[in-house]
Amino acid sequence: MEVFLVRHGESEGNRLKTLQGCMNFDLTDKGRNQAAKLGGFWSGRHTLDEIFSSDLTRAHETAKAIGTEQRLSVQTKELFREINLGPMEGKTKEKIYEEFPEVKEKDLLCSGLDGAETVEDITKRCEKLRAMLLAAEFEKAAIVSHGGFLTIFLMYLILGEDWHRVERPFHMDNTGITKLVRRENKLHVVYLNNRPHLL
Repeated sequence: MEVFLVRHGESEGNRLKTLQGCMNFDLTDKGRNQAAKLGGFWSGRHTLDEIFSSDLTRAHETAKAIGTEQRLSVQTKELFREINLGPMEGKTKEKIYEEFPEVKEKDLLCSGLDGAETVEDITKRCEKLRAMLLAAEFEKAAIVSHGGFLTIFLMYLILGEDWHRVERPFHMDNTGITKLVRRENKLHVVYLNNRPHLL
């Protein structure tokens, strides 16, 4: 089994440099172009059995561009949403540090602020995704999601429930692709944040 984890194309929130979390933002023209290039690049190179997406617009729009080329409909799931950032959503980092100085020394995805997704809830989502992939019957699929959740999921695959105790070394660019394979009931990373479609 092979699965491609894809971050969405550039969104209006990315362009404005705001933390988006679960807020809905459309793709920019650049983001739509990135998604179209990815769909075109994969056409003829990879035949997917399934395409999954976060239900947030920026991810779903990206997934639809892939689905059009693959002649597949997109299956949306809240499981693949970005981390809920509570009161920080829609604000720049500068504004967040001004309003919530206590988060300056923290990973903003694990802020502990009221209304933000907890480490425990994020861990449960990672557990569900891992279980889904280990049980999957498809041979090849894509999951279009978000940079925060996907990088945390990779940390979870390495460290389990201790993923939040170390700084995340991973970064995912817009439409960056990370490939996982399942072998002997384990998930292995083949490559990280690959973007050959934009070269």
